[in-house]
Amino acid sequence: MRYGILGTGDVACTIADKLIELGHEVMIGSRTVDNPRAVEWARKSGEQAFHGTFADAASFGERVFNCVKGVYSIKALTSVGKDNLAGKILIDQSNPYLYENRHISLDPRWSGNTSLGEANQALLPDTKIVKTLNYLCSHLMTNPGQLSEAVTGFYCGNDKEAKAEVAKLLADFGWTDTMDLGDISMSRYTEMLGAFWPAGLNATGTIKWGFKLVR
Repeated sequence: MRYGILGTGDVACTIADKLIELGHEVMIGSRTVDNPRAVEWARKSGEQAFHGTFADAASFGERVFNCVKGVYSIKALTSVGKDNLAGKILIDQSNPYLYENRHISLDPRWSGNTSLGEANQALLPDTKIVKTLNYLCSHLMTNPGQLSEAVTGFYCGNDKEAKAEVAKLLADFGWTDTMDLGDISMSRYTEMLGAFWPAGLNATGTIKWGFKLVR
């Protein structure tokens, strides 16, 4: 399958590397066609790896990951164009985080009675958005088995079939415990959950930990 990835940061590259490992074709997209990190990633990742603009990656992918920094998500998705994402599954990992003095707060534009996941879905009504893995460090997203016990992979979205496909992909990533939280409004909680990482890092000295919902 072909995947487009919006973004060139650690999350984007970690997801891209895993997808290549699983045998998929991947295009990383950024604001410019010649983004140095995207060019270097494609060069070292083999013949199944490509780079381009956000719009190029969205058009290329049968499925698309949104890995851009949350405060730029709406702008990036707008630049892609609705037609390039219509009918596709968009796996959303963006978070509405503001960083100051070693703490995280949620951008007030996407907090309270809404979330960035909901705003992304409202912007792209014909796209099947599934929010998942946005509350973890990038290393755990595609390798949860590095922890001593299974943690829970939460996901949410409005389209049941899209969520079922994302659950299969999570299994390919090594997730053995996953949970459907409901519709895209449940993004409010995974986005808040991800904001816990400074406290966890402060207490443990590492970001290699996850959450398990015991039921």
